[in-house]
Amino acid sequence: TFHGVISDVIGIAAGKTLVPSPLPSPTQEDCLLSEATHLHVSVSEEAADVMISEAEYVTVQAKLNEMLCAVCDHAHDRCVKVITARSKDGFLERLSSSEFVALSREVEKFVTDCETISGRRCMSLRFSLQSQASKFVNRFHEERRTKLSLILDNERWRQADVPAEFQELVNHITRTGMLTIPDRTADSEKGPAEVLVVETQTFAVVGTVLMLMKMMVEYCQCVDNIPSAAPDLMSRLVDLFKIFNSRTCQLVLGAGALQLVGLKTISTKNLALASRCLQLVVYFIPKVRQHFEEKLVSKNKSMLRNLDQVQKDYTDHINEITNKLVSVMEAVIAQQLSKWEVKAPMPSMCFRSICKQISKMHEAVLDILPADQVKELFGRINSCFKKLVAQQLNTLEVSKNGGPQHGLVMSDLAFYSGTFKTLRGLESLAQDTNDVWDIR
Repeated sequence: TFHGVISDVIGIAAGKTLVPSPLPSPTQEDCLLSEATHLHVSVSEEAADVMISEAEYVTVQAKLNEMLCAVCDHAHDRCVKVITARSKDGFLERLSSSEFVALSREVEKFVTDCETISGRRCMSLRFSLQSQASKFVNRFHEERRTKLSLILDNERWRQADVPAEFQELVNHITRTGMLTIPDRTADSEKGPAEVLVVETQTFAVVGTVLMLMKMMVEYCQCVDNIPSAAPDLMSRLVDLFKIFNSRTCQLVLGAGALQLVGLKTISTKNLALASRCLQLVVYFIPKVRQHFEEKLVSKNKSMLRNLDQVQKDYTDHINEITNKLVSVMEAVIAQQLSKWEVKAPMPSMCFRSICKQISKMHEAVLDILPADQVKELFGRINSCFKKLVAQQLNTLEVSKNGGPQHGLVMSDLAFYSGTFKTLRGLESLAQDTNDVWDIR
């Protein structure tokens, strides 16, 4: 470079720099001098006499460094003006994420090179790009926020097939630990699957949560490419998580989907699917938290508590859905028991109806919720059943006295226990119903 050549020249003129020479064996005195790094033309011994003093060398070198810094500053100012001019017509905001990332990398490389050459920090261009990055993040988020809201409002809460690209995305994350969009492989051309497999778990899902998963990874990949935007990106991703959680609650628990997409009712299957989708997001939140923790500077790490709160909100929502499933069946049982007449023939119509509804719910959730959750759900339903039966026995004044009515009740209870023996995963549940006589 020009600066390097001039620096070598004044170094030679001051006797500070070794004269470029074809001679292979420098003297001991020459070994104390630095090598010329930019001047490669041989200089004769006669032309290499010391021509400037130490003080002059220091002054010229300082002026040369000042000139170099001024050139870098001028280059940065010109770049800032170009960025400002292009931003006024919205050009930069319309860049795709990959295009903006490419621009960011080129600017960062240029700034780093200038800092290496000048030996000082150069911030004006960085600040200008940071301003554009904030605008880019806003647009990046608004696009995804709008898209998520639209597909949520059109979600029918039916189980969706899982395209191969989403399974490949999850496989990539679990295999590498990296929250990035993988390159397309031969596996991406496979047909869709019924469920999403995440390590040892399977998730029956709706289409919207698959889009949310992809968006989540896009935010994480964006922060890899624009680390300075980590606080903004994390805040926006938290917002996206909250939108999915709140709208799911409104549409499913709040039955908003009845009006929006014309569902006739919110079924137990709709509720179970919503729960499983929330569980899928909860599974990945700790990975997202770790990803952002590595990118946030110390003063911003307190923001991570927002993700912790999101995880708690999702978990609370999952519990609310479980409570809703229990309350639905509790209402069915209570309604049927209110018509219970302890008389032949047995089993009574009341118990036939109760067992039929229990079997229908089991069929609806069996292939959606994991086996342990199904067992826990029906364990709670069984507890509600026994409490309600005990209350009705008290109302009917039927006691454990060995009489005819006692025998008829035991026949109904045996039918109830036998129903559970036919339900996969619940064979051992509800096999002891004698405690209904002891509940007060």
